Amino acid sequence: MQNSIVAVKNLTKAFNNFIALNNITFNIKSGDFFGLIGPNGAGKSTLLKILYNLVIPTSGSVYIKGLNLKYDYKKIKYNLGIVPQDDNLDEDLNVFENMIIYSMYFGIPRKESMRRSDELLNFFNLTEKKYSKAANLSGGLRRRLMIARALINNPTLIMLDEPTAGLDPEYRQNIWNKLQLLNKNGVTVLMSTHYMEEAERLFKNMIILNHGNIVLSGGISDITLNKKSLEEIFLDIAKK
Repeated sequence: MQNSIVAVKNLTKAFNNFIALNNITFNIKSGDFFGLIGPNGAGKSTLLKILYNLVIPTSGSVYIKGLNLKYDYKKIKYNLGIVPQDDNLDEDLNVFENMIIYSMYFGIPRKESMRRSDELLNFFNLTEKKYSKAANLSGGLRRRLMIARALINNPTLIMLDEPTAGLDPEYRQNIWNKLQLLNKNGVTVLMSTHYMEEAERLFKNMIILNHGNIVLSGGISDITLNKKSLEEIFLDIAKK
């Protein structure tokens, strides 16, 4: 699809007899803030893990920036920022070291890596914690660091799996503001959430998954045409 940064076609993932994703197709346009919504077990994390290249699909295709994920991931990764649901910071390193070590994955020269790290830590209000060990950070600060780290390679697309889960409202608001600013500056964002307030605040377009199927797609106004709130629609789907 023209202008699509992500194109997913007829994607299926089966784990033995369990169908986690069932022949789904969707596209994300460059510059979008695109959401994945669905009850637990709907297939959101499986889909993101396929896009991260951590899980191999049973069938179907994924193209990112026109490149086939199956064959071209080494090229694709330089355009991606990835924030998994599970915290994978190095506990023994400080904040700055976590940034620098991660930058080596992309072959970024050390001087440039240090410059970008300082810039990102400042953007996420982490400069004061620069030399604090990751093990000593609060949950909200850890999530901010994970997002900052995911941006070290200047990605055009950042993918986040429930980045504000379990955080208090202040930290959630802070992360929302930063993600909106990144999107305003041209970064395409793909993000999953189970917070409907978050979805309504952030997403321009979305898909709602249930039992591995896309049950609704579009913008908030498209999905709520029947006058139900997104929260009511989500609860109806979760009961099925």
